[in-house]
Amino acid sequence: MLTDLAITALTDVILACETFLLAGLSFRPGISLRSPAGYWAVTLLLTGTATMLGAIDHGFFEAAGHPGHAAMAIATRATIALASFTMLMAAAAQFLPSRWRTVVLAAGAAGLVATLWMVTTSDNFLAVVGFYTVVMLLLLVFSLAGLRSGKGSVVMCLGVLGTLGASALIPLGSPGFFGLGLYGTYHVLLMPVVVLLYMGGRRLSPLPAS
Repeated sequence: MLTDLAITALTDVILACETFLLAGLSFRPGISLRSPAGYWAVTLLLTGTATMLGAIDHGFFEAAGHPGHAAMAIATRATIALASFTMLMAAAAQFLPSRWRTVVLAAGAAGLVATLWMVTTSDNFLAVVGFYTVVMLLLLVFSLAGLRSGKGSVVMCLGVLGTLGASALIPLGSPGFFGLGLYGTYHVLLMPVVVLLYMGGRRLSPLPAS
C-alpha cells in the first residue's frame, strides 16, 4: 500500500511528464518567444519543472527526512511563482495596451518579489497559491472580456476555472479522493486541466505585442 507521500510523488511525475510534453508542443515553429504564445510556452515549461522538482523532493528528500528537503521545497515554490509571473506576462501581452501592460507587470513583479521573500523565509505554500490565484483570476477576467474581440478563448477560461477549482482543495484542507490524499487528488485533477491550458495557449498570438 502506497503512502500519501508516495502517491503525491508518483502523480507529480506523471503530471510533470505531461506538462513537459505540452510545453514542447507549445514551442512550435513560427512563434516568437516575446509573444503571448511564447510566454505561455515558458509558463508551461516552468510549471513542468516545478512539478518535477516537487516529485524529486517528495519521492527522495522529504520521504527520507533529508536536510535538503527545505531547499527543494523552496526551489519548487519559487519556480511556481516564476511560472505565475510569466503567465501574467502572457496575459498582459495578449490583452493590454503598452501603458497598462507596464503597470500590471510592475505590480506583478512586486508580487513576485514578495512571494519569493515569503517562501524563502518561511514554510509558506499558501503565499504561492495566493500569487498564482490572483494571476489566474486576472487571466480569466481578461479572457472573458476578450471573447467578443477574438483575443480570449473559451478553452482558456475553462482551463483557468479548472485550475482554480483544483487549487481550492488546498486552503480548504480537503482530504482529497479516497486512496489519493490531498495532493495526489490535486495532481490528478490537474492532468486534464493542463491540456485545456495548453489548448488555450495555442489561441494566443504568436507575434510580439506592439
